[in-house]
Amino acid sequence: MVNFTYKDVCTVGTALILMSTSFIMGVFFSNQTYDYHILFNPKMTQEHYDNALRHYQTLFYTSPRVFYAFGAVVSLGLIGSLARVYKPNPELQLFEYGSLGMFVLGICVFLTNIKTGVESSIHGDWGEVTQNQGLAVIASSNIILLIVFTGVLVLQGGLWYTEWDYQQRLNQFHKEEGQKQVTQSETSSNSAAASTAKVGKGNKKSKKE
Repeated sequence: MVNFTYKDVCTVGTALILMSTSFIMGVFFSNQTYDYHILFNPKMTQEHYDNALRHYQTLFYTSPRVFYAFGAVVSLGLIGSLARVYKPNPELQLFEYGSLGMFVLGICVFLTNIKTGVESSIHGDWGEVTQNQGLAVIASSNIILLIVFTGVLVLQGGLWYTEWDYQQRLNQFHKEEGQKQVTQSETSSNSAAASTAKVGKGNKKSKKE
């Protein structure tokens, strides 16, 4: 019977977080084809805004099945994060909770800014801003989301390195302790042998007398 420990659960959780985060970043990075011009291109024209508008309008009409699949991948990341914070390492729990918090923050950015902006591209209701300003808000939100999920990857990488470094130092400690025990055993054996030899010589000397 396979013994599935909590450490194994954490390993699976990390894999789910990395997979989900990388997938989400890939999806939203694809928007940079349009967002980059709105935010960073000094020669931007109205055509760039129009291209971005058509892009987000197309996203609005994406099949619900695609969104269900996207939601499933996001859910896997949340499950992995929750699994890791179930019994967090006391010395690393702030990183664990920070990773979960950033993951949730990224989802909030999507729901409050990006999803609302995509819906506005269809309905034309941009609130107190113009259409171009609304598109710039979507583009900025995409950047923020990418930064937030990059933070998740950085924290997970830091957690992995910390655990790896701790295991390396623990293995080195056990190795040194083992060598000390071997040395002590050899010293004890040599001392015992020397004592035995000394006693043997003493017995021989007594017999001769």
